Amino acid sequence: MTDISKAVKKLQKTYGSLRIAGEEEDTKEYISTGNLALDLALEGGIAWGYVSEYAGLSGSGKTTILQKMLADAQKKYEAWGVWIDREKSFHNDRAEFLGIDLEKIIVLDPIDVSTVPDATKALDDILKTLPKDEYKFIVIDSISAFADTSKIDKMDMGRKSQSLHRLFRTILPYIDKKGSLNFSNHVTYKLDVMFGDKTTTTGGEGPKYYTSYRLRLDDRRVIIDPNKNNEVLGNWINAKIIKTRSGPALRDIYMSHYYKSGIPYYSGYVRLLADRNYVEPKNKQEFKSFKQTTVIYKEKQYTEADIENNIEEFPELLFDKYPEYNTGGTNGGEKGNFESENDDS
Repeated sequence: MTDISKAVKKLQKTYGSLRIAGEEEDTKEYISTGNLALDLALEGGIAWGYVSEYAGLSGSGKTTILQKMLADAQKKYEAWGVWIDREKSFHNDRAEFLGIDLEKIIVLDPIDVSTVPDATKALDDILKTLPKDEYKFIVIDSISAFADTSKIDKMDMGRKSQSLHRLFRTILPYIDKKGSLNFSNHVTYKLDVMFGDKTTTTGGEGPKYYTSYRLRLDDRRVIIDPNKNNEVLGNWINAKIIKTRSGPALRDIYMSHYYKSGIPYYSGYVRLLADRNYVEPKNKQEFKSFKQTTVIYKEKQYTEADIENNIEEFPELLFDKYPEYNTGGTNGGEKGNFESENDDS
């Protein structure tokens, strides 16, 4: 067998990223989404070094998830944040509440990045300036909000898509093992569609190919407080993994999104356990329709609000990997049984 190591060393002087794949360990590091169930479904969260898309209707938690991820990236990796704020979604008080270090984030308002080419140039200039050996978490919120560069009398339906292709091609070289590019996208409705999926997203096919993670976020049901005249506190969100290069796709989870406090870390975890047959809903129909969250485990009842206390009492219910489907019933076996099921994933 030919030894190519000498040739590789010589070529590395010209091509710095060139390497022999077998000599490199897979040492991925992950950014938490701020929600345990979603992190497990993603096989650990969002890995550094990739591009991610978060698509959904208004109020589906896109900006909240991105800000929670930025806060985690800053806390764990002392990352720099770059926020292209096309939607005027970044507010200092809210960002600080969610854990973002305001001294380590660069924010650009719409006036400076009105079009995709403007954002491409701005990101190129910023990323050339930031230290190469430090982590960088980049957000575009959102690609749908960029102005069209075409004149009204010469509209080109593919112009924005072409511009986004150029943006990705320009910025991708900066997304190394210490970079993460994330963007939100609007879900809109197609006109005159009678059958099939009636929704679409901005940007054409380009974002689908350049991304390694694509998440679809959908509002499922409002959360109300019956003790306060049915005041609306937030909504239940369905997060579906449309695409991932780190594990199985098409997994989906549910999580609660509160307008004041955001998305709790353990929200939806009880529903994940019920979906994987580790706990049994007290009333399956009402549980499915989000009217109640009571489940039964080892003849004890508890709700989603009790999850942290119940994990302390039953530590076998806390998984560090996406749980395999439990074929042993919901009465709960010994901890070792759950671990053996989970280790097969």
